[in-house]
Amino acid sequence: MRIRSYEKGESSKLELIAPRAFMGLGLARYAIDPQLDRNRVEDYYRGEIAGYARRVESGRGDMAIFVAEEDEAVAGYIVMEVEEPRTAQFGVPWGRIVSLAVDPDHQFRGTGKALISRGLDWLSSRGVEYAEVLTDQNNVAAQRAYEASGFRAVYASITLSRRLDPTS
Repeated sequence: MRIRSYEKGESSKLELIAPRAFMGLGLARYAIDPQLDRNRVEDYYRGEIAGYARRVESGRGDMAIFVAEEDEAVAGYIVMEVEEPRTAQFGVPWGRIVSLAVDPDHQFRGTGKALISRGLDWLSSRGVEYAEVLTDQNNVAAQRAYEASGFRAVYASITLSRRLDPTS
């Protein structure tokens, strides 16, 4: 397996992984909320990583994407961010894992841990002293990978939602 930096123009490869990684296991909110249009959920995941790729391609130095390749196929990716608002708020250089996705065909092989390690190295190289990540409560594999990388649970929350009838 090889971990490398994202290359401009390859977001379509990552867009194929995102829905498979998040919907296949039914782990993420958008994949399990029955009030959301099932036909649009895959588009949401594709659009999310495409948006991160646009930010990286624009040359903004506060975000990076790293890609895992295995047998010349893209196996997963991680999106990292240096968070200036939190840095200002807490007075500590702050970063976060924005998104981590591993294609189901490549899971449980250390791909996630390798991506996390590379992402944390990137944050450290930018002076970040504190990193955080949010993950779904049911995503036990991700929680284990994060804990094996030195993260610890510090806060839990619950998201409540409802559909509204918009008025004109």
